[in-house]
Amino acid sequence: MEASELGDAGRRVWEAFPRGAWADFRTGNADEDDLAKSDGWGPERTVRAEVIGALLLGAGTAEPGYRPAVRLRGARITGRLDLMGATVDHALVCEDCRFDEPIRCVEAFTRTVRLVRCRLPSFNGARMRTEGIVNFADSEVDAGVRLDRAKVVGEVSFWGAKLGPNADGVALAADGMTVEGPVECNAGFAAKGGVQLHGARIEGTLDLTDAEIVRPGGNALTATRAVINGPVRANRLVAQGQIGFRNADISGDLHLSGACLVDPGAYALSCGGMVIHGGVWCGKGFTAEGELRFIGAELRATLALSGATLSNPGRTALRLDRASVGDITAVDLTVNGGLVSVVGTRIADQLTMERTRLDGADDPIAMWLDGATIGGSLRLPQVRIRGELRIWRSTIRGTMVLNGARLSPTDTIALQVTSTDVGANVACADLVADGELRFTRSSVGRHLRLDRVRLTNPGGVALDLRMLQSPEVTLQPAEPIQGGVVLEHARIGLLRDDPSAWPGELHLDGLTYESLQPSLPARRRLQWLARDPDGYHPQAYEQLAAFYTRTGQPVESMRVLYAKERHQRATKPFLGRLWSLLQDVTVAYGYQPWRPVLWLAALLIIGGVAYGISPPRALGQAPHFNPVIYTLDLLLPIVDLGQERSFNPAGAEQWFSYFLIAAGWILATTIAASVARMLTRR
Repeated sequence: MEASELGDAGRRVWEAFPRGAWADFRTGNADEDDLAKSDGWGPERTVRAEVIGALLLGAGTAEPGYRPAVRLRGARITGRLDLMGATVDHALVCEDCRFDEPIRCVEAFTRTVRLVRCRLPSFNGARMRTEGIVNFADSEVDAGVRLDRAKVVGEVSFWGAKLGPNADGVALAADGMTVEGPVECNAGFAAKGGVQLHGARIEGTLDLTDAEIVRPGGNALTATRAVINGPVRANRLVAQGQIGFRNADISGDLHLSGACLVDPGAYALSCGGMVIHGGVWCGKGFTAEGELRFIGAELRATLALSGATLSNPGRTALRLDRASVGDITAVDLTVNGGLVSVVGTRIADQLTMERTRLDGADDPIAMWLDGATIGGSLRLPQVRIRGELRIWRSTIRGTMVLNGARLSPTDTIALQVTSTDVGANVACADLVADGELRFTRSSVGRHLRLDRVRLTNPGGVALDLRMLQSPEVTLQPAEPIQGGVVLEHARIGLLRDDPSAWPGELHLDGLTYESLQPSLPARRRLQWLARDPDGYHPQAYEQLAAFYTRTGQPVESMRVLYAKERHQRATKPFLGRLWSLLQDVTVAYGYQPWRPVLWLAALLIIGGVAYGISPPRALGQAPHFNPVIYTLDLLLPIVDLGQERSFNPAGAEQWFSYFLIAAGWILATTIAASVARMLTRR
């Protein structure tokens, strides 16, 4: 290129090139050097792009002992810098410069490209290969940067850069990019368009700290199938649109503390199928409007949501379906609308949600665990839940803690634990529920504790323990339960309750237990059985009687069985009820063996007095009349004492004799029936 074609500014650049020196066109006056006023920069600060291109492509000469490079400050570059397919052996370094037209480095082989505090329409580096760094720190690129399938042996920096969107709404297009160092989009980086890293491979850190990405209703950050061999730092990231790491592989942690992700009604953070070898940290003021989605993800360390606020009303706020997680910590988590879904999830250690507030809004379910496996404990102390907490077909190998929880369903069920195995204790001390608590077809390894609970569901079931299996159950509410309690077909070792707080309705059919505390007399426990609104169930009485027998209280056991016979009477037809009544009145079904003696004595006394006053007429040569023996002869069937056939009563005495004979037969028959029943029970 001829010297006359360079111009004064171009000549300065040409002369500085052989030594890699700076061509500095700044005036030192901040107002004059302001890029916003670069349209007014004159020819003394204007360099043609073809001059820069010629130097980068070898038109200049090298000076021994120096490394040639194009280095400019405060210049305006006119024309298009087009290095497409070129091999560039020299660095391009520009600071505080203005490019009037886009830069194109498509499929170029370059050294360092460093555009710091510059302004340019766009940059296209698709498939470029760079031995060095690509740096756009604090620069403004009006229509975005393209680095699709670029390879950088160094680092890529957009530290503090401001990128506008291209025609497709993308600010940074870097699908398939490979960087053998970190990628920095931090320290005030702002993109008014999407950032695309689909299939990218980054050997260092991806840093989005304090960045802002705005693409409402679209993909703000797409890192699908990306491989990042370091952490992702996105603390205090502000994003409008979806942040996506679907099927990505991240070797370090994912930091999102203090971030604000907004994609209402869609996916604020989509990490389905992601593999992350470190933790996911979404605490310290993290907020999300839209779903946090981890379907099928593998999180090998902690998912931390402590102090976070999630919102996605009418939809799912947090979805961990089929994910594998080391442990989950969500202390003081707030969900303002939206479901927390833990379906088919595997958690190696604990799920901790202490003091969490879950507001399902108008949705019936606030949190749903279905088919989940938790290797440690499920800790939900002092949670506040509006909506149902549903736990189905899950395994919790440690303890389930709900101490101090407050459950307020939008429908009728506050807590539903169904077909679930808990390896240790279930602790629900001081729990308050305004709907039904349901532990059905589940097993508790040690102890289900319902101490000082307040359960309210008037007109319905407040506590359902149907088919529960547990070595020990404590049901000692702080006040009488308002609503029914169902213990049907539960299998309990020790059942500890509080008689002063028994509910009005208590369903006990099929309940089995080894021991009851406190130890109450049978008359009190019979009041307990009488609270079953379904009426008489023989198994409940037999179970209670067996308990008294095991504990060495045969008298109490007989009282229970006697009560069972009396209640059973109401289930029989009329004649059966009549016969049962006779057995009850005469011999108490054999449970009060002294009662027939009393009846016999009473009848003997009455008969003896009656016949003593008015003896019957003798027949022939009769023995001496004895009113007592005569009465006894009438009362005892079959047995002949010689009195009955020797005297012939008449009138009222005759009818009285018939009564005594009938009473004797009835008494004998009921005694025989009672003896047979007792022998059958033995």
